Amino acid sequence: MRAGVHTNCDVVVVPPMEAVWLTGPAFTLHGGRGCLSFEVKGDNDATVLLKQQSGSRRWQHLAGGGAAAAAAGGAAGAGGAAAGGAAGGRNSPVEQNYTVILGSHRNSCLKFEKDGELCCMVPSAPGARLSGSSFSAYWINYNQGCISVGRGAPGENLCASWTDPEPIENIRYAGLSAWDKHVGFRNLRMLPVLQPPPRRPPPKQHRAACGADADASGWVSAVAGALGGPASAQRQGLASHAASSLQQEQQEQQSEVPSLLAASVAAALRALCPASVCDVLQVADCLSPVVDELRSQAVEYAAHRFLEVARRDPAGFCALSTTCLADVLSCQHLDCPEKAVFDAAMLWSGYGAELADGASACHPMEDVDQLLPCIRFPLMSDAELEAVRQHAMWQRSPLLQELVQEAVDARAEEGEGRSPRAQHARRAAFSVLHGGRHVRPLTASERLASSRFQMRRAPGCTELLYMYDGDRNGVCWHLGSSGGSQPWVNPVLGGRLQVRASSPACRSTDPKALVGHNFARCNFAGPRLENGQLSSWWVLDLGPRHSLICNYYTLRHDASTDFLRSWVLQGSSDGASWADLRRHLRNPTIRMPGQYASWPVAGHAAAVPYRYFRLLLVGPNPEAANPRHICLSFWELYGYLYECNEEEVQPPAAASVPAGSPAASPQLVPASSPAGPPAPEQQPAAGSTPAGTPAAAHPLAAAAPPAASHQAVCLP
Repeated sequence: MRAGVHTNCDVVVVPPMEAVWLTGPAFTLHGGRGCLSFEVKGDNDATVLLKQQSGSRRWQHLAGGGAAAAAAGGAAGAGGAAAGGAAGGRNSPVEQNYTVILGSHRNSCLKFEKDGELCCMVPSAPGARLSGSSFSAYWINYNQGCISVGRGAPGENLCASWTDPEPIENIRYAGLSAWDKHVGFRNLRMLPVLQPPPRRPPPKQHRAACGADADASGWVSAVAGALGGPASAQRQGLASHAASSLQQEQQEQQSEVPSLLAASVAAALRALCPASVCDVLQVADCLSPVVDELRSQAVEYAAHRFLEVARRDPAGFCALSTTCLADVLSCQHLDCPEKAVFDAAMLWSGYGAELADGASACHPMEDVDQLLPCIRFPLMSDAELEAVRQHAMWQRSPLLQELVQEAVDARAEEGEGRSPRAQHARRAAFSVLHGGRHVRPLTASERLASSRFQMRRAPGCTELLYMYDGDRNGVCWHLGSSGGSQPWVNPVLGGRLQVRASSPACRSTDPKALVGHNFARCNFAGPRLENGQLSSWWVLDLGPRHSLICNYYTLRHDASTDFLRSWVLQGSSDGASWADLRRHLRNPTIRMPGQYASWPVAGHAAAVPYRYFRLLLVGPNPEAANPRHICLSFWELYGYLYECNEEEVQPPAAASVPAGSPAASPQLVPASSPAGPPAPEQQPAAGSTPAGTPAAAHPLAAAAPPAASHQAVCLP
């Protein structure tokens, strides 16, 4: 299991009993005030610490040195007179701090602590329970001893509030921690303190039960009491005035007419289509910042239907401003291959003309250079990168050459066996400092560089985030629990996926054990003869309704000592042709029986959805009693899961072949020789085009989904 705080793209994962501190000017509480906004995912005990100094672990609250001893002696001499919430006073050996725990006591309550002592506990606080299957948004507002906690956008849905009668001075740092399980945090922001302090709205059922008469009666009683008693004359006059005031207010609310701007924005949003969204964006740019909401939603729409927008309205697309198009290209929901994004950017830069010289470009190179960093070249295949090199812009743009070289260098580093932690650091939205005790947000340029290595998130997919080895976030757990809505059932027994092995199912080859959560002491896939060679493999089939973009996977060895050393993870859409997602040669990671190990899947391989996944042995395991066995107790995949409707399911060509027959086995067409890893020069580049093939007349006419195969990289 991975130790210490780590990041997975934009998520900070905090292990049990650890803490990570938010550093940098953007994360500092200025003047003892600030509002921390974040999203959190975990089973229980998501903890936020507020301190004068940073860097400690969660339960290391004791002050260091002689000051602690002196404070402890002074507290003992006082006879322990101070107790309760004041136990953490100035003479306490405990370092002064506030602790806010969401989902405490097995995810049942919200707690406020000071210096390690309980000050306030809110059982069954509305909205304070965590979710282990999805991220939930929270905010914590701190204003010189007054702590408010809410769910959702800052200032909304107040859960609870507590005020310290003796506030700690100079609170500057916020930390994130966990108790007995891993907790993930993302979208961390430190905002100015909320003014005025948020207040809890009355419960919905109370508001529903109390009509205008009850409100008037309460208001009358309060005012009459303030005037000296419930005199009948006073009550009658006040009641009449209250009733008329409330009636007038209700009439005003019913007759309120929306502004012309709001009605226009609503009409524009309803009329959005690929042929008009570019015009809407140009108008929104002219009216900015008045219609920023219209602009943001139009940008999301244009990103979601990017290729259709560029094809339906090329003139409007080429008329977009540089800033507007950069926002569209940077959007995480841009749903098309990166090579098509590059072609669209070149269409915009030259209106589709061949860029033979500087005079032929319709936009200056300074504008083009603002768009190029928004294109995610590391997610392109080798053939697509080569096509970029052949483009006319290649010779004119040194920045384009640098960006393509960055992608090539990253692929070479992966081939040299760069550690998973280093690959995470390249794709992370935060920088982990000082041995994992501090994180800081990336600068604008660092965020842009990091985003180039992150896969875009298409709308409608389910994110299955890897947090730690053996977690419950992968695709097998998701299908077994129907997305967390039902108790977990082994997905093989439930008919939600299939697992097959190269050797016949028996007591020592149990496919369903591979996706279960019980440790299998002896579970292996033995060799079989295919095309005259021995081949050992496990295959996982998600079924016709699901496909997964895999960006991480976990293996657990069984109780034997036949450790895996050389294998490849592959993906396929049809079960016949296989693409290498990650190749391992002489990998020494697994060294003990029952050990977990996890690896990220990066580059172009992490941008293609597949239905089938295969673990194929590409070389014998040295120093093993059974060198051709793949011994596994557990296999889990992570990434982005897509689900299609029943009517969209297309039966495969070999669907009529029985599952047990040789023709139904996807392993009969291996992607590489099982006797050993093929030489790099023998592996064809993905999506390669034969020499002399004419290019498409329109830059976007031949845009297609990414190729299902790519050049393999050897990773130890």
